[in-house]
Amino acid sequence: NGKTGLIRESHHPATERKKKMKDLVCLLTRNKHIGPVRIIFTRYTVELMDWDNMCASFKNVGDALVFARVIEDDKPAVVVEFLPKQVKVPKYDMQKSTVEIISINKNQEDA
Repeated sequence: NGKTGLIRESHHPATERKKKMKDLVCLLTRNKHIGPVRIIFTRYTVELMDWDNMCASFKNVGDALVFARVIEDDKPAVVVEFLPKQVKVPKYDMQKSTVEIISINKNQEDA
């Protein structure tokens, strides 16, 4: 988000960004999670975001996970827990984002 974030993007750049994210997710993992999951989205960054922007920055990642069939859907019945985290790092070359997906069996969900 920020000055050139998702809300301010015109159609063409937004479409390109979504396609790149889908291609990246397809390239990086073949894992499949059937049923409910917990997602931990961690952003390592020099500048921390407001939490609403941090969560919004997951939009294209979440859509790409569904597109690549890593998760079944991004609706609340499937993504039963979403944990955004931010870690401040001292240098720009240390910036990255990670996504951890944990399958939840029915017994864990009821506990």
